[in-house]
Amino acid sequence: MHIKSKNAVITEALEGWRSRGMLDATTAQRLKDDLEQGKTRYSFNAFIITAGVVCLCFAAMTFVAANWEQMSRLLRLGLVLLTLWMAWGAALWAGLRGLHWWHEALMLLGCGVFGAGIMLVSQIYHIQGNAADAVWLWALGSLLAAALTRGQMVLALTIGLFGLWHGLQIDISAAAHALNLPYLVWWLAGAGLAWWQRSRLAAHLCVLALCFWSLSALATVQSPHAAALILLTGTVSVISAMLASLSGPRLLRGFEAPVLAYAALVLGLIVFYLTLTHDAFDRPIPGDGKVHGALWGLLAATLAPALVLALLARIRGWSQAYDLVVCAALGLILLVVHLLPKIPLLSEALLLVPFIWVTRMGWRLDLRSLRSIGMTGFVLALLVVYGETVGSLIGTSGFYLGAGVILLGGAWVATRLDPKKRGGS
Repeated sequence: MHIKSKNAVITEALEGWRSRGMLDATTAQRLKDDLEQGKTRYSFNAFIITAGVVCLCFAAMTFVAANWEQMSRLLRLGLVLLTLWMAWGAALWAGLRGLHWWHEALMLLGCGVFGAGIMLVSQIYHIQGNAADAVWLWALGSLLAAALTRGQMVLALTIGLFGLWHGLQIDISAAAHALNLPYLVWWLAGAGLAWWQRSRLAAHLCVLALCFWSLSALATVQSPHAAALILLTGTVSVISAMLASLSGPRLLRGFEAPVLAYAALVLGLIVFYLTLTHDAFDRPIPGDGKVHGALWGLLAATLAPALVLALLARIRGWSQAYDLVVCAALGLILLVVHLLPKIPLLSEALLLVPFIWVTRMGWRLDLRSLRSIGMTGFVLALLVVYGETVGSLIGTSGFYLGAGVILLGGAWVATRLDPKKRGGS
């Protein structure tokens, strides 16, 4: 099956309306021109240019590596600086000539040479340091280049480099260490540039980088279970914020749907983590009934936006009020279940619920990414339930029987509670 882009579908629809006389030729052409305006074309030629520049970069690196020992220290340094300025000079020339993809590729080459220059200079002068510091300096230079030139490929490289810098500082063998909070400053800088440039690629990479940082927090804190709960409530609030933005203001300029999909994916991963490790950690509420005030404060602060948005949605009648209320209620239920001591099969049964809701939300909003995440997660959740109850086949069959009855009954009730009254939505 051939999958068409959104622009192709709209163009075909316009042509169909014109051919059937529903749209005059002038209006149809104006709509097509508006659709094409500002559109950046990704062609095979652009791929060839990028691949060629990368091959030249590797050829130069290989040649230098083969003759490195025979060169004097001054010649090595001069070669690095000459290559750097040649790359940026060529990028400037391509930009002035209006050669978009040459301009992007040569800027990427310039940033690559800058990173190689950092490593080579440290080798020439025997500068001892942490590899993460070198990557940070490389990322900082690329960030400055992305801000000055508005290069989308350079910005994508920058986001990846800051993610690598964060990853290099994670010590898997350590029991616990502080969160890399300075990373959020650089992430915000990259996200701001992505918003300014309206780059979908950079926006996707920013969301992936934030997901990576958020999930890595579980491996770097002293209480992974408490961190997972805070991440759970924060993710629920992010989903609520995206649904609220979809209700009208569109504050992210069309990026709401991708962020919503990423947040749903992170939510699913967190719920899986909490379910599979429910017995591995001490509960945040100890047996003596004393509650950690700091934890309660963080949980309340991160879940409060979802509750407030759900209340506002009901009062003001927002278009996404249904999902906003469900999101807040689901976050509250998941939090309570995973705060309390384990009740047999309750957390496993609850594991199915988020993926059912995400799947239904995907149909309501016509987002294929949400449907894919929801259905895949639902199948994996069923496998988890089977793994937890495999010791008793009767118990497993009883669970699935009860789950089937609940699902069918829930579907019947939902079609009558849904204000849109759309059965099968």
